[in-house]
Amino acid sequence: MKFTLDINHKKITFQRNWFTGNFTYSIDGTKKTLQSALNPFTHFSTEFSKTYEVRIDDTAIIIVKTRPFLFAGFRAHNYKFFIDGNLVKNLDSM
Repeated sequence: MKFTLDINHKKITFQRNWFTGNFTYSIDGTKKTLQSALNPFTHFSTEFSKTYEVRIDDTAIIIVKTRPFLFAGFRAHNYKFFIDGNLVKNLDSM
């Protein structure tokens, strides 16, 4: 999954590797990690939904990732991107 937003004249790219579970974002080329592939809870979790928050200046970006109940590693996950509480993108992707 790869998705790009333009906020406050900054290009923000969110990227998740479906195989490793690594979830990162980059702001104008500077990469930061939201979920590491080295964390065992990335691969083994009982939760169906996970919320991530990124703050850029005074703007809050919230990403809600929802996984399917069965065979989550082989099926598309749902990603909802909120900017200051407003839904801007609803995406189904591996």
